Amino acid sequence: MEIKNGIHTDISITDYHANTSHISATSIKEAKASLKQFDWHRRGLMPKSEGLHFDFGNAFELALLDRSGFEKTVAIEQQEYWIGLANEGRAEKYSNPRASAKYKAETSKFEAENIGKYIIPDKGKQSFESIEAMLTSCYSDPTIKKLIDGMEYQLSLFWTDDQTGLNLKTRPDICQRKKNVVVNLKTALDGSPKAFTRDLVSYDYPLQACVEISGCLATGLMTAVDNYFWLVVEKQAPYNATIYEFDKADIALCMDAYDYLIHKIAKAKEENNYPGYTDQADNKHGILQANIPNYYKGI
Repeated sequence: MEIKNGIHTDISITDYHANTSHISATSIKEAKASLKQFDWHRRGLMPKSEGLHFDFGNAFELALLDRSGFEKTVAIEQQEYWIGLANEGRAEKYSNPRASAKYKAETSKFEAENIGKYIIPDKGKQSFESIEAMLTSCYSDPTIKKLIDGMEYQLSLFWTDDQTGLNLKTRPDICQRKKNVVVNLKTALDGSPKAFTRDLVSYDYPLQACVEISGCLATGLMTAVDNYFWLVVEKQAPYNATIYEFDKADIALCMDAYDYLIHKIAKAKEENNYPGYTDQADNKHGILQANIPNYYKGI
């Protein structure tokens, strides 16, 4: 699907992902590992692992930022009700009601009626019950309420990088144009500073942030991004909601890494050559040095 460069307010998440002429932060993250991974991801050849975690994260985002969108695109499994139906009229309750014919029939009916929607259970882990507790945690924090108030949700930004000629795209979670603020929403089992630092590295959040900042500037959405925040909300008790700031000095360093990566991608596209890990070698043969850890050597 072809989409023109600019700021779009009416592009669905499905159409955004269907666009293949522009490169997203996800693909750029793959390039950080290897250009071959970037190429495979762009061609849709990398394995996908989406499920309850993916549905729940998107469902919470909608519940917090777009309630009407939540009602249209999220379906809640009525598991407690279905268990009641399965046991209805039975003198002895099922030890495993989910295996009963009645429960399975209700599940099949529900799935048929909600094709294409995000599916979450009503109770238990990563459920609608959890979302309600997470919302309460966010709404009870005056700073978070202020961040959400007057925000624009999931604008789609498409642009061509001036230096490399690459077509790029991004979809920030929360933008406040008047305040030059961008917020990225994350759900986590552990939102503590120690755990979030680990996630920052594991999932390349700073690189994603640099793509979003670049998109805001290149499309003219903002003349400057004065503040970039991550809003991290725990999806289990006690459902802490925490704001983390992307330090301006760190932004400058990470933007250099981002610029290096997109130039690397542009060269690979020009030469139609997408090497694996061999381009990390310091010799012309692409041979990497094996790093034997000290604990293995008994040091």
